Amino acid sequence: MSTALEELMHAALAAAPDRRDDALAVLRGQLAAIDPAKNVPPREPYLTLREVGQRLGISSATLWRWQVPGHSLGGRRRFRLSEVEAYLKTEAFERRAAALRADRKHRSGEAGPCAKGQ
Repeated sequence: MSTALEELMHAALAAAPDRRDDALAVLRGQLAAIDPAKNVPPREPYLTLREVGQRLGISSATLWRWQVPGHSLGGRRRFRLSEVEAYLKTEAFERRAAALRADRKHRSGEAGPCAKGQ
């Protein structure tokens, strides 16, 4: 196999899952190369946790506690709004939120008279 083809195959395999299938189909000759003249929707930008919080009306500290999914880009965490919104609708998020509520309730119940200012 030629070096260029090997590099192309490695790039296709390393691509994001939504692009991988298209890239492999092009390599197999099942699809024509993507036409750049097509109207391709713009890619969703990566946002900071603060930006996601502002768009959702939730504090960034709360989003951090909820462990929303993100990506490490250059050693910094970045998030896609659609991925965070999808996560907030999952059962995994509901379990995480319930565990945090139970922990908060447990800790507030442990507070003795000294903690209440007496």
